[in-house]
Amino acid sequence: MIAEMFQHGGLVIGQLLLAVICGGIIGLERETLDRPAGFRTHVLVCVGSTIYMLISVAVAGSGQYVDPGRIAAQVASGIGFLGAGTIIKQGSIVRGLTTAASLWAVAAIGLAAGYGVTGLYIALAGTLVVYLTLRSLKRLESLVDTKPDHLVHVTVTGSQVLLTQVRLLLASHGLEVTSITQGKLQGGLGEMTVIGRVATLDKIEEVLQLLSAQEGITEVRCEYH
Repeated sequence: MIAEMFQHGGLVIGQLLLAVICGGIIGLERETLDRPAGFRTHVLVCVGSTIYMLISVAVAGSGQYVDPGRIAAQVASGIGFLGAGTIIKQGSIVRGLTTAASLWAVAAIGLAAGYGVTGLYIALAGTLVVYLTLRSLKRLESLVDTKPDHLVHVTVTGSQVLLTQVRLLLASHGLEVTSITQGKLQGGLGEMTVIGRVATLDKIEEVLQLLSAQEGITEVRCEYH
């Protein structure tokens, strides 16, 4: 009896450790890209899902007529609330969808890790597929992306406060900043040249008008590539 308890406890600990590893691998990938949900969030989601599945299996094996998939189904739907918190809309650009999807996938991996021996293989295979998708398919996306680049070049001369305000203004109106060059001028002023991509043509005119009206901006020009 005691040996069986220790054996069962060892399996549970192994399942939880696997959840930490699987969630951590995907979380680190998101962390390196400075996404809203990173290492700790993915680990906690994966471990939490595993615990829920362990409880489901334990309750189902207690002899009572209980559906072991009921709690797992609640995890699958409930994780959507957490994922929604990572989605940010900036102008015409929506960010965080991939991170929300990775959280949803990590929850599924955690459920698999808590299911049993068969689930362990599913969790490992799922982690590999999700990680490769995040790391490799992004390059493929850039290769097949045929949308034209609408690049806006902005040169700003003014205080550091103004430079920060301009960056926030650009981000809030759908400009994806690709590079920033800053220098220091005489008189304590700073100069910043921003090169960024606008998602749609109609957004370009809106951004250019806003920047032209901003006091302290010395040059605004747009180039198409």
